[in-house]
Amino acid sequence: MTSTSVLLPELRKELTLLPAPKGDDGRPRWFLFDPVKNAFHVLTRQAVEILRQWRAETPKAALLRLRQKHPDWHIDEAHLKDITAFLYQQNLTVTPPSGHADVFSRQDKKTRKPILDRVMQSSLFFRIPIFSPHKFLSATSPFTAVFFRTHSWLFIALLGVIGVLFTARQWDEFLATFIYFFTPEGLVFYVLALTVIKVLHELGHAYTAHHFGARVPIMGVAFLLLFPVLYTDTTDAWRLPSRRERALIDAGGLLAEFAIACAAIFLWSFLPDGPARSVAFFTATTSWGLSLIVNLNPCMRFDGYYLLSDVCGFQNMQDSGFALGRWKMRKLLWGLDRPNPLGMARRKTRILLTYAYATWVYRFFLFIAIGSLAYNLLPKPFGLVFFGFVISTFLFGPILRELKHLRGIGRVLFAAPRARLTLIVGGFSLLWFFIPWQNSITAPALIQPTVRTDIYPLTAAYIEHIHVRNGEKVGKGDKLFTLSSERLTFRRDQSRERLSLLKAHLNRQAATLKTRREELTLREDYAAELLRLGAIDTDIENLMIYAQHDGVVSGLNGALHPKRYIKTSDRLLRLSSAKAEKLIALPKEEHVGRIVTDSRFVFISSDASARKMMGRLTALAPTSENVIKDRILTSVVGGAVAVNTDAQGQLIPHIPVFRLHGETDKGLYLNKAQRGVVTLKAKPQSPASKLWRSVMRVLIREADF
Repeated sequence: MTSTSVLLPELRKELTLLPAPKGDDGRPRWFLFDPVKNAFHVLTRQAVEILRQWRAETPKAALLRLRQKHPDWHIDEAHLKDITAFLYQQNLTVTPPSGHADVFSRQDKKTRKPILDRVMQSSLFFRIPIFSPHKFLSATSPFTAVFFRTHSWLFIALLGVIGVLFTARQWDEFLATFIYFFTPEGLVFYVLALTVIKVLHELGHAYTAHHFGARVPIMGVAFLLLFPVLYTDTTDAWRLPSRRERALIDAGGLLAEFAIACAAIFLWSFLPDGPARSVAFFTATTSWGLSLIVNLNPCMRFDGYYLLSDVCGFQNMQDSGFALGRWKMRKLLWGLDRPNPLGMARRKTRILLTYAYATWVYRFFLFIAIGSLAYNLLPKPFGLVFFGFVISTFLFGPILRELKHLRGIGRVLFAAPRARLTLIVGGFSLLWFFIPWQNSITAPALIQPTVRTDIYPLTAAYIEHIHVRNGEKVGKGDKLFTLSSERLTFRRDQSRERLSLLKAHLNRQAATLKTRREELTLREDYAAELLRLGAIDTDIENLMIYAQHDGVVSGLNGALHPKRYIKTSDRLLRLSSAKAEKLIALPKEEHVGRIVTDSRFVFISSDASARKMMGRLTALAPTSENVIKDRILTSVVGGAVAVNTDAQGQLIPHIPVFRLHGETDKGLYLNKAQRGVVTLKAKPQSPASKLWRSVMRVLIREADF
């Protein structure tokens, strides 16, 4: 309104003033009802008096008339300007304040979103009105009047208590009822039961609103992520002055489901086994429980939101809470000392702030979940576009609007010390985000000895002496065990006796043809016995066990002692090489481009008592691992690499990983393989570049369709 000669806009004729609950200060309030939008606007007494006397006249004439009738009011042209702006923004006037009818068209074009945004938002949530239930409710309400009496609900609660008592006596049978849902007939009953329950839920809202005199203009179907849910428009309940009546309307659907659940759990004890009994079980447990979880969630505009709003006495609780949240956030971050925009008491302000922040956190995870669900269910290009729309509109959109608001108050913003502190912290955060300071990466890894020898006896024997102990370093050729075997000694003595006899027979042979033939046989037997004796002597020599290479002794069984009998299957000890140990690491695909071969690494074992190990990388596989062979690194046995098991039992990684090899510094004497993480020196990168590469990797992958 730029001139006092411009007339005040004329109000629409269909607007209605209705009494509203009193405000926090105890003063009366009124609703301005817009039947076109089915919306209610809360007005103070002064605003109501101004609108009652509103005429299409100049602001100067209107002020003069108002001051004559209400001399105690401190009202000026700014008040009229604010009210006019409010009427204009809510489209409550016949003509706009400037008097030009095309302003409405320009306003509609300005507020209309791009067609892509409208299509995307419609796919998230849209409503289809089905019918106006007023005549139906008027005709059938006499039959439902019994449910608005106290004794009826006492009877329903009694049925529920009796049903619970009956059920507790056959609890195992009660839990086993659910198996009937896995039959085709059971699924049909389940769908039909769920449909009937949700229809009765909405009728519970509608009948309760009709009972208390509120109009129910529409009942229909809403689609949330293309999933159908019934809805009932009970907006007219806002004009009811009783907070209790509004709360009962909000809870009408849950009360209807509660009555159904009580009847179902009572009937379960009397129904025969089959789908009907299974439906009773579902109605009394799963349906009722899910309805409580979903509908009582106040962070979404379901029954719980309106119930909390009416119980606490909040109008437009979500919008008011968000406005308070933005006000408090601006005060904490930027030091903007603005008055409370709602002028509420401190207790209600705290409740609304808690609600607002909880809803913001809930919506953050909800929209990420919605975007991820669409991304995985829809075809690749559409899923990716939908995910980007959800994230940009519902997560980044509020941030951009807040930044736009702060830009509009830049001068005031920079004057506050708190704002300068926030800007400094924000500047350092941006530097942290864009400066390439990340010069290392971590990956799950396994270190195992290069050479590891398990020592077993070559023959069953007795222990004569143990020359080493666990942890002792030995060199090649050092004596480890001295064993003895009476069986081998006896066989050696027997073989020597046979050799003596054969030699004596050979010396007594005469030079006849017959004895020459016997001599050939004796000489063959003598040679065979010599070989047998040599083998026995070798076995006896093997009773002295020596180290085959340098290393460290481990796995020496404390139960071994001299004179103990051991078999060939009994391991004596393990000898680990003192050479460099082998490193096997599985870095993610996103890290491969930053790894420099021949660089140093640090390995930290998952065993807290083990010391860290250092070494050098030797090789990086040229392609990713299709199958993980190192089972100890996988999630199957508690490792860090998430895998799935295919039909052949092979371990398939969820995320592409590459195989990296390395060697530790020499002289570590690793006793056994150790699982842990390895830290590698890598090419520097910033968190921003990391995020950018991740996004581009997804875009490139999903563009291949």
